Amino acid sequence: MSSQKQYKTLFKATSLFGIVEVLRLFLKLVINFAAGRILGVQGFGLVGLIENTTQLITSFTNFGINFIGIREIAAKKGVNEQEFQKTIKAINFFSIATGLLAAIVSIVLSSLLSKLTFETTDYYIWFILLSVYFVFTSLTQNKIIFLEGTQNFSKLIRINILSNAVNTVVVILSYYFFKINGIIIAMILSAIVTYLIYLKLTLVPNTNIKLTTNEKQTYFKEYIKSGSLMALNVFIGFLCYYVIRIFLKDHNSAYLSYYNVGNIILVSYLGMIFIAMSKYFFPKLTQTIKEKDDSNLLINNQLEMSLLVILPAILIVYSFGNELISLFFSKDFKPAYSILIFGLLSIVFRGFNYAIGYLFLAHKNYKQYFIINALSDVLNAVLSIILFNKIGLYGIGLAILVNYVLSSIYIYFYVNKVYDFKLNKATKTLFLGSVLITACLIWLYFNLNAHYFFIIAVVLAILSLFFSVLKFDSYIFDNKIKNKIKSLF
Repeated sequence: MSSQKQYKTLFKATSLFGIVEVLRLFLKLVINFAAGRILGVQGFGLVGLIENTTQLITSFTNFGINFIGIREIAAKKGVNEQEFQKTIKAINFFSIATGLLAAIVSIVLSSLLSKLTFETTDYYIWFILLSVYFVFTSLTQNKIIFLEGTQNFSKLIRINILSNAVNTVVVILSYYFFKINGIIIAMILSAIVTYLIYLKLTLVPNTNIKLTTNEKQTYFKEYIKSGSLMALNVFIGFLCYYVIRIFLKDHNSAYLSYYNVGNIILVSYLGMIFIAMSKYFFPKLTQTIKEKDDSNLLINNQLEMSLLVILPAILIVYSFGNELISLFFSKDFKPAYSILIFGLLSIVFRGFNYAIGYLFLAHKNYKQYFIINALSDVLNAVLSIILFNKIGLYGIGLAILVNYVLSSIYIYFYVNKVYDFKLNKATKTLFLGSVLITACLIWLYFNLNAHYFFIIAVVLAILSLFFSVLKFDSYIFDNKIKNKIKSLF
């Protein structure tokens, strides 16, 4: 596939999922707006803490089935129909088993989880009730893995839009009527509603193929072996985030809310770019991994596209960060902007890691993937605590930045040596330029009057947006926009 044709395919797939993620972002903003006003600053911080706890349990029990399942289905599709059907059935069984395991863990450890989260065992019933959430989430996961693995994007997009819209209403009503208790009620109802929508609209093909007991054991052993490191990896990541949140909560509960807002902007809002791109990118990379030139081209194109989207978004947040926080949360959360000063630059390096890091998963190099991410998560927790004590909220953003810079350096040298991966000239120039522009803006923030900083940030945001549009026009639309502008003059 030619570079331009592949770029157009990437852009089309990313645009479709980008629309979904923008809608999801808007609905998430509506939920956060409601949560900030209905639950207050402390209640909003509690939402993040509970979600982190559930993510901790899920990561410990699901053995990375979301990545492994997508990879296996994508790799088997169109190769051997019988093996393809067996893989789907095995992944369904395994996913349900992991959901039941999560539910059991939540029930058995309910008192301990309540003590760790709220410093009292009074809320143990919350974690018993959350067992329902884990079961229905695993049932939904089956459907998502199938749709993503088979690259049935149109159906996945329609279901995503519907489920997100319905769940927004469910969550806000739960917060409104049940206040703090509504956090748990919202999670359970959302999990049930999402599953029912996926069950109704996702039609997994029926098959007469049945797995023998020995086949189930073989598949399960393979998935557990492959997924154990990934499960431990994700668990360590959420555990480190949990440690940071508990540290901030003990220091001052308001800081926990600021951290939650900063994390939402850096991971959920700006991170939606990576979610949109991964839907097509990861299955496609798995299919092209045997052809080194094709996979290198795919990764370079993906990284370049990521940077063209990321840089304008980052500069816009630098320009209007305080206003956006006030609008989407409330003015009480404005201190969270301090986290973004260094944290926004980390998004550039995160995009780099995101595009190249999938090589490890595509090659089934789970061990190296585990080492990189585990060290990165631990380092982030340690640096966040140390730097917060020294320079406050700025330190949290700086910790994230240092963490991503170091992991980027290691990842690039490793894939260059082991997989002979290389950045092409255009991608390398764009990456270094993005780093330089953002780093200069950070320096200006600490050395210029706020008014002048705002003007420069807005000008850079406009220029970067214009540059990205021209680049996309060149790669995808055959300079139609450029020629149209020329014709006007």
